[in-house]
Amino acid sequence: MSNREKTDFRTSDRWLVLAFTLGPLAALSNLVVAYVLVPTACEHGSKTLLHAMTIGFLLVALAGAVIGRHYQRKCDEPDPFLPVERARWLAVVAIVLSIGSAIVIIAMEIPNVILRSCD
Repeated sequence: MSNREKTDFRTSDRWLVLAFTLGPLAALSNLVVAYVLVPTACEHGSKTLLHAMTIGFLLVALAGAVIGRHYQRKCDEPDPFLPVERARWLAVVAIVLSIGSAIVIIAMEIPNVILRSCD
């Protein structure tokens, strides 16, 4: 079986699906973890843990965009892997979802910056 034959799910497909899901999962995880940590932040009077968690999930969301961009560039190479159309579409959607999720994570951080711990 040669490398050029069609397979159902190749390694690049796995990376693209991971990139596709990283951004939205980071935004949803940020929301859930923040909800769990707010009572602790209120009790201690410090939001450092909330800020650190937000930075971590922001980096995870941006990692999805980086992976998507990597595979988008691979689609533009002179000898791209097959099928290019599907991979390019999934890479672009992963980039858009990841950047959109990063914006949502930043928007969820604004109340943490503006309000006091127990507001």
